[in-house]
Amino acid sequence: MQKAELQIILRLLQDKKAVNESYRKIAAEACTSVGSVHATMQDLMEKGYVIESDGKRLLRKRNTLIDRWVRAYCDGLKDRYLVMRFAFLTPEVRERWRDITLPDTVRWGGEPAAAIIDGYLQPQKWDIYTSAGADMLIATRSMIPNPDGEIYVYKKFWNADDTPALVVYADLIATDDDRCIEAAERIKPLI
Repeated sequence: MQKAELQIILRLLQDKKAVNESYRKIAAEACTSVGSVHATMQDLMEKGYVIESDGKRLLRKRNTLIDRWVRAYCDGLKDRYLVMRFAFLTPEVRERWRDITLPDTVRWGGEPAAAIIDGYLQPQKWDIYTSAGADMLIATRSMIPNPDGEIYVYKKFWNADDTPALVVYADLIATDDDRCIEAAERIKPLI
């Protein structure tokens, strides 16, 4: 699976109505090109994930497609979105991570997003997604660039405001950590 396909399938899984949107709208929401949407939809139709009936498209085998998406994301595609790493300015700031006001173009992912969703997980690694430059995080006065830091900054690849539950779920699965996998199972029904 390529990056564009990953982004398009995320869009289709995020919103059940999206499969019937125009290719132009899917492309805009998935941050890809119309050509990529056309190619992905053709592939999904050939594999039986999308069928056409009475002039409408239907998404089928949703759970299988979710599993396929998560595997592709965890097996290397996530790493392609990595921009850089940061560290918390102090251990105190790390303890109070929920109090950090992130810029509008930045969203928590992975463990912190899971902690926000249901409060079950205490983060040990922080994923952040941004649609702007990572340098905006310096303005929070809570983080500094650090190649060995515990904050992983990724390029945001969706248009919705919040981090999609599927991305949070996949971030947790990608850790291969038992406590994160348990938290992922708690989030899976939200997908």
